[in-house]
Amino acid sequence: MRSLKFLVITFVIIFSSLTSITKAESLKFASATYEGDVKNGKASGVGIFTFSDGSTYEGKVKKNKIHGKGKYTDSNGNVYEGKFRFGSFKSKIDKKTRNVIKLKPKTGIQNVFEIRGTASLTAKWFEAEKDSSGKFVLTDKGKRDMAAAEAAASSGTGGSSGSSC
Repeated sequence: MRSLKFLVITFVIIFSSLTSITKAESLKFASATYEGDVKNGKASGVGIFTFSDGSTYEGKVKKNKIHGKGKYTDSNGNVYEGKFRFGSFKSKIDKKTRNVIKLKPKTGIQNVFEIRGTASLTAKWFEAEKDSSGKFVLTDKGKRDMAAAEAAASSGTGGSSGSSC
């Protein structure tokens, strides 16, 4: 009887501590509002971010960062579903081009394009934009990053400019 009482008390303590760690709450950020699981005052678990432009993200979050499986619906109704890594979702346009959507509750939404490097830089990606004819070309930042990566590759240091897939 005594061991049963001890077991019940232990179970109640463990259960009550777990329920106080994670609970559904609302958090306000500079560019978004969050509704969902909160742990230690931060968005952690599963929830919904609603951004100032009306777009939403539903899915996993970790320490106020969008990270894991989720679904983003932009303000035009376009849906992007899959794995988000530290707030970024990458979708392939073709073998050499991709779209990167960056969701940051504090700073907002950023949508950029990236072009794959050539020759020894095929594992690296560089910022791009569409020109007036609809062709993807490197931005000034993309050109600088590619030049730095080429210089690092030719000197044998390997550099870390650009972003890898």
